[in-house]
Amino acid sequence: MSEIETQHAYRALWAQVVLQAKADLDHEPVGSLLFNQAAAFFTSRGEWAESRAIVADCLEIHPEELCRRGERWIADRRQQEGLAPNQPPAPRSTTPKRLPRLEAFAAPNPSRRHNSRNAASRSVDRFRIQPAAAG
Repeated sequence: MSEIETQHAYRALWAQVVLQAKADLDHEPVGSLLFNQAAAFFTSRGEWAESRAIVADCLEIHPEELCRRGERWIADRRQQEGLAPNQPPAPRSTTPKRLPRLEAFAAPNPSRRHNSRNAASRSVDRFRIQPAAAG
């Protein structure tokens, strides 16, 4: 198999992946596992976005174009079902969260406490052997 035929085979494979995801959006119940995974392929971030970028690269289209098409297919399906369109995610706040102020305190020195106990125990030793009285 030549390199061109191999590239064509990969391209056909990834085109089938996209078409299967579209079929899942068109025919699976809204909210089902297959529908949600197909929607995630087209719209989600993280590992889904990485996969989408790889597929888009193989198909020689921009990943954002694949995302826009998926969003359009999802919106069309939701409209067919009489559901409200998906709301875009709320924008994240640009103000940084204020962290609590931390204060450092000196920890008690465990070796000093230990030494003071030893010193106290050395000064009064009830078990000291007393020399026997001469008698």
